[in-house]
Amino acid sequence: MEISRERCNDFTVITIIGEVDKTEEALLSEQIDEAFAADRPRLLFDLSSMDFIDSSGLRLLVQASSRAHRCGGTCALCCLNPVPRRIMRLTGLDAAFDVYPTLKDALAQRRAESLASVDLA
Repeated sequence: MEISRERCNDFTVITIIGEVDKTEEALLSEQIDEAFAADRPRLLFDLSSMDFIDSSGLRLLVQASSRAHRCGGTCALCCLNPVPRRIMRLTGLDAAFDVYPTLKDALAQRRAESLASVDLA
C-alpha cells in the first residue's frame, strides 16, 4: 500500500493506493493523525487506486470520520472501485459517508457546502 497526502484548497486529500489490511494499518493511521494537525480538518479520501479494504481499514475510516466531526470538520470518500464499493455497501458504511464519483466532484461539492455554511452576518 502507498499513501499520499496533499492539501487541495481547504481540504486534505489522502490517496490510498493498493490494499488496506492489518499489515498496513499503522501507515494509514499515521497519515490520518498528521491530517488532523489542522484546526478544522476537512478530510477527503481518494480511493480511486484502492483495490481492497479489510475491517482494520474500515475501522480507521470510521474513526477518522468521527474524529473529524467532533473537531468541527468533515470527512468524505471519492472514486470507490468496485470491490471496496461492494465492501462498503455490504457493511452499511456507504450510508455513513458522503461518497462522490470523482475527486473533482467531491472538491466542488465540499467547497460549495463550506461556503454555504459561512455566517454572512
